[in-house]
Amino acid sequence: MDLSDRLQRLVVAQLGRGQVQETVLCLARDGELLCASAGFWAGVPVTVDTPYFVASTSKLLATAMILRLRAEGQLSLDDPVVGFFPEGFLAGLHRWRGQDLTSRITLRHLLSHRSGLPDYFEGRRRDGSRFADGLLAGRDVSYGLPDVLSWARDEMKPHFPPGEGRRALYADTNFYLLGEVIARVSGTSLNDALQRLVTGPLGLHATQFYEPGLPVLPLRHGAAVLEVPQAMACMPVDGGAVSTARDMQAFAQAFFGGGLFPPGDVVELQDWCRIFFPLQSGVGLLRFRLPRLFSPWRAPPELLGHSGISGAFAFRCPEMNVTLTGTVNQIAGRGRPYRLMLQALELVRRYG
Repeated sequence: MDLSDRLQRLVVAQLGRGQVQETVLCLARDGELLCASAGFWAGVPVTVDTPYFVASTSKLLATAMILRLRAEGQLSLDDPVVGFFPEGFLAGLHRWRGQDLTSRITLRHLLSHRSGLPDYFEGRRRDGSRFADGLLAGRDVSYGLPDVLSWARDEMKPHFPPGEGRRALYADTNFYLLGEVIARVSGTSLNDALQRLVTGPLGLHATQFYEPGLPVLPLRHGAAVLEVPQAMACMPVDGGAVSTARDMQAFAQAFFGGGLFPPGDVVELQDWCRIFFPLQSGVGLLRFRLPRLFSPWRAPPELLGHSGISGAFAFRCPEMNVTLTGTVNQIAGRGRPYRLMLQALELVRRYG
């Protein structure tokens, strides 16, 4: 049995675990692309060309867009975010001990989750509610920038001053603002900006920010199908992109291989701050690294990239020169994509 067959067996074995019904995996190594998929959608087999929600993996697309705009000389990572909005528009968004520190927040702070801003998506409001809880319960809503600013400014509190020490707090608010910056600098819709900056140059045809009516694998939350099209269309760069495992593979290879911006930029992005175990946040990407105690005979491999609440993932393993993309399409059990990737890498070690 060759490596391709073993990867297919691994993917098939995901079905039924934690109510997973579809799984897709694309693995690239030394110019070889291996793909595996399992499950059905509307009676048709799921494949590496089946569109799915990439959720927070959308943040990698946003990072690439920002770096492309920087390469064009249209912005700097150290630009204050307030400079991209009308004067006073963001006033009071970050108020710390009686001082308005909003003007100190830079694009780099937003990319690295070091702004201190609260998370509009999973953070708690004054009444204890969380936006994510309503969404995962199937309450579909439409919202925009005024709502996000109101929630973050009036219903929540910042966690620390912008850029203080090595502190980071993962917050979708950061990338929501970055999406606004991209649109304002580009002077176009985010989908048009994505096409010009990323998907066009790479020849990708299945990657875009979601719009209601776009065919896409339905989100699963446990046994339920989560139908929230309005909300998914309102969170583009922080979590609303749609793609395929094949498209995301091409994108991830270009992202880490210098196909979109200078290769040295990836080194700059690797300025790590702890967010939650076992993830660290860099500048626009995440690092997954388990301590040695989890694998006493061999250090677990380091993965660079991003995952999403939907079970989507796009990561590079520098040590093994392997790139992995795909989804388990299941919100419940957020560790499942990482287990799948580690199991796939172990198969590469043994049989590759």
